[in-house]
Amino acid sequence: MNELMIKADNISKSFGTLEVLHDISFSLEKGNVLSIIGPSGSGKSTLLRIITQLERADGGSLEIKGSKLFENGVYVKAEEQKRIGRYTGLVFQSFNLFPHFSVLRNITEAQRAVLKRSREEAEEKAYALLKRMSLADKAKSYPCELSGGQMQRVSIARALALDPEILFFDEPTSALDPELTREILNVIRSLAEEKMTMVVVTHEMNFAKGISDHAIFMEGGYIVEEGDPISLFENPQNKRTQEFVKSFG
Repeated sequence: MNELMIKADNISKSFGTLEVLHDISFSLEKGNVLSIIGPSGSGKSTLLRIITQLERADGGSLEIKGSKLFENGVYVKAEEQKRIGRYTGLVFQSFNLFPHFSVLRNITEAQRAVLKRSREEAEEKAYALLKRMSLADKAKSYPCELSGGQMQRVSIARALALDPEILFFDEPTSALDPELTREILNVIRSLAEEKMTMVVVTHEMNFAKGISDHAIFMEGGYIVEEGDPISLFENPQNKRTQEFVKSFG
């Protein structure tokens, strides 16, 4: 068995009287890709936000790289939360770039603030990632001057600049047209080939089937069905999973 990167046990979360996650449990090994599918409002994004510390869970336990972030809903101290947070990176569906920062500064700012890199180190890292994303000529541009696909590639570069050990994608292509969607899926596919540990929330069923080691179908805050992607997408056992997968056929 490879190193366990995520171990989630019975995670629950409510917003007021609305329970959005019910006893969510799963694990993810190093170098593997987990795809999470399901209708809007099923709790997929909330789960990602809890793991990346943008939301707090109400109950359950979560370990990241063997370090407990919370147990029975009780969180470790703030300093330890921050240390664990450096293992993870999140790419949002809406890019979340700073509009008043250049592309270069969008990628260097967090490196300097969080990792305390010098300007030279941060820029060297940023330029290497921009080259990898085929955006080397856009370093001085501003987000408003980029296409949606370019902005999303900058978002991926920004996440990778912090050297996360697990990368999370929350519907990374939902704001893009089909041609730009292919751009982003190719970037994610290349990361999978390099054995980057990833969790991908997506509606791109064929893509998820092709790159995933494990897949989860969520609805109403529950994990309804999970398994290897070929089984889940081609021969789902649960009636609701069958209906959902068929709707994308």
